[in-house]
Amino acid sequence: MQELEKILEEMKKIKDGNRKENLYAKYPPKDEQGKILNGYSQGYEDGTDNFYNAIVDNIRKHMNDGWISVDEPPKKDYIAVFAVDKHDYYFVAVYDKEHGYRTNDVGADVDNIVAYCLFNLYRPERSEE
Repeated sequence: MQELEKILEEMKKIKDGNRKENLYAKYPPKDEQGKILNGYSQGYEDGTDNFYNAIVDNIRKHMNDGWISVDEPPKKDYIAVFAVDKHDYYFVAVYDKEHGYRTNDVGADVDNIVAYCLFNLYRPERSEE
């Protein structure tokens, strides 16, 4: 998944660079030709933005924004996870290889978990960015 995040970062740089580097929309048109070129430039920028947004949505679907299917169990023997069941009920659960998923949440349906997300630990060095 880190590779997909890097791809998204690179695509954003290209898209943002395209916005900064447009040649015609920077300058007020001096004649009819300039107006036409500004229109083309704006259309090109809008098309680039639309394409970028569609690609990002498509890549994010493949990434699942950090959610992992229960078909792929956690790699650790014992771990706390954020889980979702087939009824879209979100809850905190514990997974251990011997007992599977368990929770104290009364509404949780641990027998029907469809995906889980690992907790991201707080890292103070990241909050300064």
